[in-house]
Amino acid sequence: MAKEKHMPKVTVLLATYNGAEFVGEQIESILRQTYTNWQLLIRDDSSSDETALILAKYQALFPDCVVVVDNYGRRLGSALNFNCLLQHAKKERYLMFCDQDDFWISDKIEFTLRQMLALEKKHGESYPLLVHTGFRYVDAGLRIIYSKNNFNALKLTNLKLSHLLAQNPVYGCTAMINRALSEIVDAVPAVAESHDYWIALVASAFGEISYLNEKTVLYRQHGNNISGSFKDSTFMNRFKRIVIERKMLQDLTRKISMAKEFSYTYADRLDDQQKLLIDNFIKLSKNKSLLLFYRNARSGVRKQTLGQTSLLYISMLLFRDPKTI
Repeated sequence: MAKEKHMPKVTVLLATYNGAEFVGEQIESILRQTYTNWQLLIRDDSSSDETALILAKYQALFPDCVVVVDNYGRRLGSALNFNCLLQHAKKERYLMFCDQDDFWISDKIEFTLRQMLALEKKHGESYPLLVHTGFRYVDAGLRIIYSKNNFNALKLTNLKLSHLLAQNPVYGCTAMINRALSEIVDAVPAVAESHDYWIALVASAFGEISYLNEKTVLYRQHGNNISGSFKDSTFMNRFKRIVIERKMLQDLTRKISMAKEFSYTYADRLDDQQKLLIDNFIKLSKNKSLLLFYRNARSGVRKQTLGQTSLLYISMLLFRDPKTI
């Protein structure tokens, strides 16, 4: 799709850190997008490899569409690195998030924007919206991992706040948000598990999340990914990682801290039902009453599958709030 004045600009936010091995290939995939009215905004998190040199090269070659933000020598971490980019792009109409080690299918921007425009036509531009898609697992050489060839990133439809409290199935590298949502998000707090998790929470509470079951990203697995894994997901393997290795307990600590921050940040915007939902979820960290478990389950606090949900509540039963120990 050629660049035309009546087509809106899409701003792509790319956060990098020691990504020299793959970031050039990712930028090349963006340069080859069928939709050409985009801008790439990049912030490097003080890399120690050649990432900054690679980014400078692309900025010099494509000064009209590639912008590298000054990091002032500060190392922020992934979530706050994306937050810094979000602050720079506050006035932009549409934002997409990009990981340094993935590869975008050529019509990713065009495909996602088409759905976003359709939703805005239905709800209006002032309605907070998030559109996300599927992805395909690949190895370091972009070869499809066939054991996950038909992987579906989302097994639940109509994502609600209750679902997001338990799990975030929205992968930021597949997502687009509109200005109305970015204005409500305002800033991603340090306590957030990830930038995409926080943004999805906000979207579920105050707007709409739309999923397109189309694989628009080659999601590279190479051992150093911040998030994402294609490990065996059988119940017993999950039980070992989540319960025996206590991974879920660590995750719950972060989720409960994030829920507390979310409740505080949006206290004046959440309705009474949403406040009660979040409060009941937080209370599970201290109160193990069957009534409270029942209220959470009845409110829809669950993960994508029955097995995952069962392990969530088992972990909740074992969980102890660090502040009370």
